[in-house]
Amino acid sequence: MHELELVPCAERNRWEELLRQQESATVFHRQAWLHLVAALSHSELHLYEVHQRGNVVGVCPLFFFRRGPVRIAACPPPQAAAPYLGPAVSRDLLPAALAAAASEARRQGAAYVEFRCQAHVPPSELSEPAFSFEPRSTFMLDLQSGPDYLWSNRLEPACRRAVRKAQNSGVVVEEVALRDIVDDYFAMAEQVFAKYHRPPPLSREDYEQMARALEGADLAKVLVARHDGTILAAGIFPYDQRTVYYLDGVSLSEGQALRPNNLLHWEVIRWACQAGLVQYDMVGAGIAGVARFKRTFGPEEVPYTYCYRALSPWVALARRAYALLAPAGRAIRYVLSKRS
Repeated sequence: MHELELVPCAERNRWEELLRQQESATVFHRQAWLHLVAALSHSELHLYEVHQRGNVVGVCPLFFFRRGPVRIAACPPPQAAAPYLGPAVSRDLLPAALAAAASEARRQGAAYVEFRCQAHVPPSELSEPAFSFEPRSTFMLDLQSGPDYLWSNRLEPACRRAVRKAQNSGVVVEEVALRDIVDDYFAMAEQVFAKYHRPPPLSREDYEQMARALEGADLAKVLVARHDGTILAAGIFPYDQRTVYYLDGVSLSEGQALRPNNLLHWEVIRWACQAGLVQYDMVGAGIAGVARFKRTFGPEEVPYTYCYRALSPWVALARRAYALLAPAGRAIRYVLSKRS
């Protein structure tokens, strides 16, 4: 078994230098994105080097925050503009790095810790037996064959027809600055989540903060699909040297007949192929209707790691109760907010 330890990383430049040495590092490990996640989740960001027998073998961010009396460590925090994070180490070291991160979280006073990592770690490989796992998956589209092959061999016929319909109807996709469309974007987000009787996970102020973080940074594309000047759909697509991610998307219900979302994602795929990226992570496969839409682009469903550990028995009970009651609580708060 690999013995690893986490050592605080105090130098900003050193973090970015170490990231460049890790193939598993993503755009979400960049310091600018980490600080955005910390701001959106109201958490403390701790940056660590991962050491093995005195040698640096990777990096690991940890976010600390409170839910009531419970101090929590997470990487990333839930619903904070990062689908995965976890330690950026080689795949063979990931189980040991997760165990070392859990030990550091406990040392920092956390009563609960959770991780979401893009790489899949089967429970049998994790050296820390107290972790619990939940099956999670995402949709990944291999881009290396190029847009012509993907169009003919991966996109389902219904998806191709939808793209053509959008094009023939005059829908156009363009890149914009998030700061210029925040009002429209959040209005569409409210409309989307109203179907689930809940507010959007990110507030208008959160999107404004994201807009400031993205301004002038090589971190994400923000694309909109317009028809006669009206935004029908929009999405936020972070990217790094290998992967573009579908982080967030919204659309106008009355514009869906023109199929703007199909064209929006197709243009992301075309751009990513031209930019030399090798995969499109459509992020998440857990919502049935959204999953059906994503499947029409021909991706593979692949697992990723979601694991957690309650560091005391009462916290384990509280987590189970929260999982059962939180959805109803959100719905009630949403209904009451609309009546006030």
